[in-house]
Amino acid sequence: MKLHSTKNTLLAFLALTTLTGCDDPQREAKLKWREEEVNAKELDVARREALVTKEKQVVESTRLDLLAKQKSVELLQKQAAEELEKTKRSRREFEIKNLRGPLPQISADRVIIIDPASDEVLFDKNADKRGAIASTTKLLTALLIVETGSLDQIITVEQSDTQCAPVRLGIKAGDQYTRRQLLTAVLVKSSNDIAQALARDNAGSVEAFVAKMNAKCAELGLKNSHYVNPHGLPSTNGDDPYSTARELSVIAKACDQKPEIREIVKLQSYKFTFPNGRVTQLANTNRVLRTASYCDGMKTGYTNAAGYCLVASGERNGKRRIVVVLNDSEGGVWRDAQSLLDWALKA
Repeated sequence: MKLHSTKNTLLAFLALTTLTGCDDPQREAKLKWREEEVNAKELDVARREALVTKEKQVVESTRLDLLAKQKSVELLQKQAAEELEKTKRSRREFEIKNLRGPLPQISADRVIIIDPASDEVLFDKNADKRGAIASTTKLLTALLIVETGSLDQIITVEQSDTQCAPVRLGIKAGDQYTRRQLLTAVLVKSSNDIAQALARDNAGSVEAFVAKMNAKCAELGLKNSHYVNPHGLPSTNGDDPYSTARELSVIAKACDQKPEIREIVKLQSYKFTFPNGRVTQLANTNRVLRTASYCDGMKTGYTNAAGYCLVASGERNGKRRIVVVLNDSEGGVWRDAQSLLDWALKA
């Protein structure tokens, strides 16, 4: 500080004066007065510094208090927004419940209904229970075929493709078809020999294609699915395939986003032409396409282990829904899928 410097200068001057024998009373009194004045100013500066420090502390305390109050206000605003959203959601759920009415009585063991636009689950029953899914497996087969592309490329059927029972279209070794022809036939009529031909053509062998199927499951984040063939039949070595209604709905949603698949699964029938010119009319195995105008897909399935299965998609009034019904009865599968789809599309 400047005052400290002045004081030091004065003290040095006084010391020098004493040493030089200066004995002037008036001068000494004046110097003493100056020293006292310097001390007083130092005390005043110290007092002012203490006052400024205190004021800074008050300002900092006020700032922290304001910051705490601001955070408190933000928390209250967040809580108010959450409560408002909760109220809106409750009101919407109440309105939807009134519009949809009671949930239909169903006989299927494993079920899920999703809104593919939002991933909202509208209803589920044993949705995470593992089990066989039969020919709904072919949805994943179709997804991989479409993702590979070149659907108008020619496939030459090999003998190994035809060795598959029980549902076969009757393609023969040496026959040539486009991938699109075979993809349409497998989704409409669910022929197992065609699924094998598509898989072998896509990956070089059925085994390699199965590896791609399970890799796709991992990519989609599915942890309760295991595929061993492209058609969904039980294995012959005890390593049986399985999935869940929830994970099958994820695959169905991925298929629903592919225009090529959407165009095929809504067909009620398909004229399949063999290389010799013979034409056979393939009726879609999904009966709900013929009984409900809002249904536009997707895939049926049946084995003893899976029971009767159906993945059904539909749209009405701008709303889109996907229903997965597994382990149902022969008559119940159509009734359950249609009634659940109709119920879900009401709101």
